[in-house]
Amino acid sequence: MAIIDSSVIIHLARVGKLEFLKLFFGKITITLEVRDELLQGTDGLAKIQEALSSWIIAREVKNSEKVISIEKLEQIERADASLLLLAEMEKDMLISNDASLIRAARTRNIECWWLTTFLLHYAAKRIVARNEAKRILFLLVGSGMHLRNDVYAAMLQGFEKA
Repeated sequence: MAIIDSSVIIHLARVGKLEFLKLFFGKITITLEVRDELLQGTDGLAKIQEALSSWIIAREVKNSEKVISIEKLEQIERADASLLLLAEMEKDMLISNDASLIRAARTRNIECWWLTTFLLHYAAKRIVARNEAKRILFLLVGSGMHLRNDVYAAMLQGFEKA
């Protein structure tokens, strides 16, 4: 399993590809704080709610004092701090599209992937064809996912090697 940030779920839901997480991991884990973020409303909310009732597992992180401490020390949102603590406790991978969360995770030796890294692995395992992976990346950027031009170019090259 993997621990997933709301930014990944929201972007994939916006482009109708939320099931990619299920196909790759089977089940994924989020925290109750992330679940609450997701349920505040976004494109694809019906699909997110459906996934929450079957293959997205929302877990409570019991040590709220530690979450608050991580939030302050790392200067990140409480939901992100809860993800960090859960990833540390479970020794599991974290996938996000949030630069602050990725930086904080790496300082704690938590394996982490960007959403783009996930897409590259998806293409490399031949779960999706190269052209489809490129189309999905284009859709993600078009739906509001921020991506620097050099990263976009590197992604296109990465899909060619996949």
